[in-house]
Amino acid sequence: MKAFLYHLSYDFKTGIRDKTKLLMYYLFPLVFFALVGGIMTAVNPSFKDTMLPAMILFAVMSSTLLALPGSFVHARETGVFRSYRINGVPSGSIIAVPVIGVAAHMAVVAAVIAVAGVRLYSGSPPASIAGFVAAGLLSYAAYAGLGVLIGVAAASDNASMLIAQLIYIPSILLGGLMMPASILPPALQRVSLLLPATHAMRVFESLGFSRPASAFPWLSGGVLAASILISFVLSAVLFQWDSRASQPGRKYYAALAVLAPYALAAAAG
Repeated sequence: MKAFLYHLSYDFKTGIRDKTKLLMYYLFPLVFFALVGGIMTAVNPSFKDTMLPAMILFAVMSSTLLALPGSFVHARETGVFRSYRINGVPSGSIIAVPVIGVAAHMAVVAAVIAVAGVRLYSGSPPASIAGFVAAGLLSYAAYAGLGVLIGVAAASDNASMLIAQLIYIPSILLGGLMMPASILPPALQRVSLLLPATHAMRVFESLGFSRPASAFPWLSGGVLAASILISFVLSAVLFQWDSRASQPGRKYYAALAVLAPYALAAAAG
């Protein structure tokens, strides 16, 4: 346990010292929040109702999809994982430590967004703090699972970035962050159900804001929970210590199983 806590402390400090991680964890999401908060609330006042969860999800996606996968690929390619193995560090710790470390950073960013969003931009405060936190944790775990799985399955840093962007960009456009998913055409609404952001926003609306208009929030919660379970199980199964032993084709096909809960949700409509 002492070694695990030391590893966790080192990982958390690295997130502040590393310029790339500092950018993706703090600067990028907070600057984006400051710009979007000022512009969107002036152009579309109804954005205040969804500002807090939308901007928190944006921060979560930036850290888990744009930063987390690359750190796994880099560590594997540079032999860091091999040194961990030689020193007896279990693969479970290698997966868990970055997830917990990034969660700590996101807790700080989420607190800043929540306070500033209400005070500076008159964003709607949560009706239930406990429900809001629960929705945030569930959403973070779902995206962190995807980030880890991408990092484990991707054969290179470029591949991990490309795969992450396939989730990241559609999530911003169709996931309900910038505009409600309900105003999308029916076909795109069904497509949006393939994205974690859509389900995360529904869970936030239901648990955090007690809004009955949210469609099937418990179904969305179940989809995210299933995604979390599948992604971390697959990450543990597909984890490899050395990039020379990787078989990216097979790992990609196996990793696609994480899409099953979202595909079922889209098929159910």
